[in-house]
Amino acid sequence: GNPVVKIRGLPYRATPQDIVQFFQGYSFMPESIQFDIGQDGRPNGQCFVTFATPEEAQRAILERNKQYVGNRFVELYPANQ
Repeated sequence: GNPVVKIRGLPYRATPQDIVQFFQGYSFMPESIQFDIGQDGRPNGQCFVTFATPEEAQRAILERNKQYVGNRFVELYPANQ
């Protein structure tokens, strides 16, 4: 399957549009954006995004890790780690 990147530390109000803007210029599937929901039924600041190729996922992780979404800096990982 295609490589999935996990994003941690998002603002709880982050929207799919915020993620699309964050990854502008990268080959990913906007329809794949999936926000994680905590036990309380609310977003927990994590989301998963599917990329077109492993190379593109790696590039996104290298270049966008520790960048800001809103007022929070986020951490990016391969989702299978």
